[in-house]
Amino acid sequence: MPKTITVEKLPADEQTRPAAGTRGSSRKSNKAARRALRVAYRTRRGMAPLYATALQAAAGSALSMPDDGWKTALAATAAGAVTTVAWGRWDARLGKKRLRKRLPRRADFLAAASAVTTGGGLVTAMAATGGLQPGDSAYPALVIAWGLGHGIYWWRRGKKTAAPAPALSQQLQDWQDNVACTDGPLPGSRLVDVVTTDYGWTAVLVLKNGTWRKAVTATGDIAGALDLPEEMVQIEKAAGQSARRAIIAVFNRNPLQDGTTHPGPQILNKTTGQAEVGIFYDGKPARYAFWKPSGPVHSVVYGATDGGKSRFLDMLLGTERHNGIVSWVCDPQGGQSLPRWREAVDWYEDTAQGGLAMLYDVRNVMYERSARYSLMEWTDHKGRVLRGRDHFVVDDPDPLISVTIDEAHRVLALPGAVALVLEIVLMARKCGIKLRLVFQGPKANMFGAGPESTDIREQLQSGNTVMFRTASALTDSIGLPGWEVNPSQLPMYWPDGTSTAGLGFIKGPDNRQAQFRAHFDRDPAHWATTGETPTVEKSAGNVCSKAYSERLDRLAARLRGETPVLPDDAFTTAADATQLVPSSDPIAQAAAAIEAEAPAGTDERVAAFLAERGRPVGRVTIAQETGLTISAVKNALTRLKNKGLAVAVDRGIWAHPDHAEAPAEPTDIAEAA
Repeated sequence: MPKTITVEKLPADEQTRPAAGTRGSSRKSNKAARRALRVAYRTRRGMAPLYATALQAAAGSALSMPDDGWKTALAATAAGAVTTVAWGRWDARLGKKRLRKRLPRRADFLAAASAVTTGGGLVTAMAATGGLQPGDSAYPALVIAWGLGHGIYWWRRGKKTAAPAPALSQQLQDWQDNVACTDGPLPGSRLVDVVTTDYGWTAVLVLKNGTWRKAVTATGDIAGALDLPEEMVQIEKAAGQSARRAIIAVFNRNPLQDGTTHPGPQILNKTTGQAEVGIFYDGKPARYAFWKPSGPVHSVVYGATDGGKSRFLDMLLGTERHNGIVSWVCDPQGGQSLPRWREAVDWYEDTAQGGLAMLYDVRNVMYERSARYSLMEWTDHKGRVLRGRDHFVVDDPDPLISVTIDEAHRVLALPGAVALVLEIVLMARKCGIKLRLVFQGPKANMFGAGPESTDIREQLQSGNTVMFRTASALTDSIGLPGWEVNPSQLPMYWPDGTSTAGLGFIKGPDNRQAQFRAHFDRDPAHWATTGETPTVEKSAGNVCSKAYSERLDRLAARLRGETPVLPDDAFTTAADATQLVPSSDPIAQAAAAIEAEAPAGTDERVAAFLAERGRPVGRVTIAQETGLTISAVKNALTRLKNKGLAVAVDRGIWAHPDHAEAPAEPTDIAEAA
């Protein structure tokens, strides 16, 4: 028969209750232990001194049981001391800045060394004398004192480490919330390399999409998003970095408001030919090139009334006078803009007609120098003696000539001036002549009538372009093509009501699309009345007209209140100037050969050709058919135009007045283009 076992059933409430010491109670104990461990781990930094004190007491008691436990404690203390010293010495030898920031400060090193040595010594003493020994023993008090002493330093250090958020946190948060947000001006953009300054802060702006131009275009929107005036935010290209990066500067106050005083003519570096003429908003110098290895650098200066043009010219002229540069100056406003230089430069004219006479003599000097330089012997950097120099070297053998024409639109409005200036701009650099024209703005009509005016503007703007505050937003992109700046938006006054004269943009050696402010020459008369006036070389003076040789007489007459008249030969052509050169000089003869571009009857031959042609024709065709040079044809056409015997139909296309309405040949149009 199968064996039957009877099992006694317990009540339902007793069936689910675990007995003491069973698996259920152990689970609860393990859970409480794990919770305690988690709490201990989370509070490990703040409770570290207490944990270390408890561990020290336990170690002293445990190591007191073996007879040689003190030896283990002593060895551990020595190892800890060696490790601590190595930890501190590592900081002195490490060269990488990125890692050095993670290493201990001197105070931390001393605290760590004290904790290891005193704590280890206390554990060794307890191990050698029988442990903690609660009661009458001094060890419990010593352990508690050790824990409190080092714990106070630890807790205070932790409080210092948890410093308040950086001063820029609010600005960075504003950027994320208002600019880099989805509906902000630059979604997804970020700031890196943020630096605080005494005028605000600067940073590298990294765009998520687009180039730095997008950031510059959004300057106004960014200022609005940050709740700042538009002039308090400036963005420029990050030179040498990714096209997605720009430099942003946010001002609490504009650092250019105080300005800088002109330190003197020593701003010119005669090795590089560059002068520090002002500062950018970040304090770096703004440079202007007088010359570079290939020759002088032409310049154009723009600016509305009270923009700072005259004081800027004062600084440049003072620099030229005290650095051996010959200055020729024309101030068509009767000398009112640059009065200090009337008697302080080699040649000064205060009328537009006088400026035109000056340009004719500039052309004469240009060709005289060109003839000499084409035959000059010189030694190159390899020690070879060569004949004919294709570039200009300052003061070898001639000085640089700088021609400054203020209110240049008045001179360029005179007959023949545009073609004359274009010829000088294209050819004068190799001959050591620098042209500096000054205008109210870059409008086309400022550069005179005719197609050549655009060429003049392009050639001048390829050198130094200085653009102070202008009056029209339509011309901003004309004066500085390709630049994302708005000189017309520059303020006329600072918030305190003082003038912003000298504030603008400069395209020079730095090529920074950032605001600069020119040095302010507080005493131009000092630089105008000290030093000696540089003059042109004798050979250049010989080819100039009486307008140059009689310049001092006319100046004296004007100072007496008289109205001097320019001499008859003031507007001589290059061909006429050759008659002033001694024929016995072989170099002068070469100059005469080069300058003889308009043989007798040139005007008549060109006029006759236009009349016979019966329709508009290009200059190249005229030169080919008449056997003249293109330069001679160009000058002849200009003279015929002034006489009413030729009409400029289009760029490079000319006709007799009776045939101006006839169509030109397609080949002539193609050649002119």
